[in-house]
Amino acid sequence: MGEVFPLSKKLAVASLLCVALGTTACGGGNGSSGGDGKSPSTGGEMTVQAKKDPAELTVYFPFPADWPEEDFMATFGQPIMKKFPHVTIKYITGGKVADLIAAGQSIDILFASIGATPPHLMDNKLEYDITPQIKKYNYNLTQLEPTMVDTIRELAGGKGMYGLPVYVPPSAMYYNKDIFDKFGVPYPKAGITWDEMYELTKSLTRSDGGTKYTGFASSYGHMAFMNQLSIPIVKTDTKKAALDTDDRWKTFVDNLTRFYKLPGYSHIPNNQISEPNERNRFFKDRTVGMFLALTALHNAKEIGDMNWDLAPFPVFKDKPDLGPQAYPTYFYVTSMSKHQDQAFEVIAYLTTEEFQAPQIKDGKFLTTLNNKALRATFGQNNPMYTGKNVKAFQPDKYAPAGSVNKYNGLYNAEFNTVVRDVIYNNKDTNTALREAAERINKKIDELETASGAK
Repeated sequence: MGEVFPLSKKLAVASLLCVALGTTACGGGNGSSGGDGKSPSTGGEMTVQAKKDPAELTVYFPFPADWPEEDFMATFGQPIMKKFPHVTIKYITGGKVADLIAAGQSIDILFASIGATPPHLMDNKLEYDITPQIKKYNYNLTQLEPTMVDTIRELAGGKGMYGLPVYVPPSAMYYNKDIFDKFGVPYPKAGITWDEMYELTKSLTRSDGGTKYTGFASSYGHMAFMNQLSIPIVKTDTKKAALDTDDRWKTFVDNLTRFYKLPGYSHIPNNQISEPNERNRFFKDRTVGMFLALTALHNAKEIGDMNWDLAPFPVFKDKPDLGPQAYPTYFYVTSMSKHQDQAFEVIAYLTTEEFQAPQIKDGKFLTTLNNKALRATFGQNNPMYTGKNVKAFQPDKYAPAGSVNKYNGLYNAEFNTVVRDVIYNNKDTNTALREAAERINKKIDELETASGAK
């Protein structure tokens, strides 16, 4: 099983990645003083140090195209080994975790998005509760963006914590200023609502000189998974899909599909409104006015000479300060590691301001630190972002996690079917959601039965 949402191959290079590296790995556990009586550190170092015994740590990542070895080592491996001379990093990417383990390969650290965590970490029984290390080394969780902490705690059933967040993609709107100028439409502003974006889309969706323009493009699968209403996909307690039992899903689907039902979208085939096609229409064909970015930062090569800028992700009128949910990638210490303390020290370092601040200024990473001042430094040293509204990349406030469990990923193909049924087959929204829920529940039952039979 691959990523819940296959990310663009642009994630392979640091400048294209939506890597948001976490928080200061210091201070008292949850703000209290450590067991050694020292006050919490605020300078990026843990108040208690892990042992300095030499250790080779093997790091595994599932998707080779996203993090080739050269890029991983330059971005993570070399800085880790410079910081901790007693640690050697070995990197493995691709291949099935189960096959690697069967061949005798040990894995000390595994990293994956929250959606890819269940099939790679949990299905292979590699989850390990790092709560003892958090307490032992006085790691200050309060400096992490809080919803990202809540998310990983929920995945652990609220009884522990498996890892620390190290990536988060942007939640923002790229827009093509030339298209707005061509049709005399004002640029999107901060605080734009979905209804206002719909009106802009109508104004931009037209034909001109034989070219068909549309106002809006998105990765609607990501939008659903990270929905601003915090609607659960599969309820963790009942292990049942919520698509047909939570009325907010109809609100969400109707809000989205109205854009694609505009007459000017009729030329787009039903198999070409997926994220890669939507992205290409904006960046390559340049026939789209606004693109909602939820998977990756887009680099100078891709944007080219486009006259572009950024605006915040649209909001619902009754929730004007709430962005989408975060979709972090976490670094995990595994249950099979023989160097769990050293591995924890490494992932804690990756969440320090010391490590990430230079990368943020270079425009490589978005931060998961709960630090607005650090966010504001994004792209300062990168001419690509000069004069751009980079503040829009991250919302002031992330929506709380709707549901976090190993079955959420089943919704992806089914939600795509819902959208296409409503847009192209004129199916009633409630009917499309009910049918999708029935298919998801059937798959859950099959997986539960298979799991119980082992």
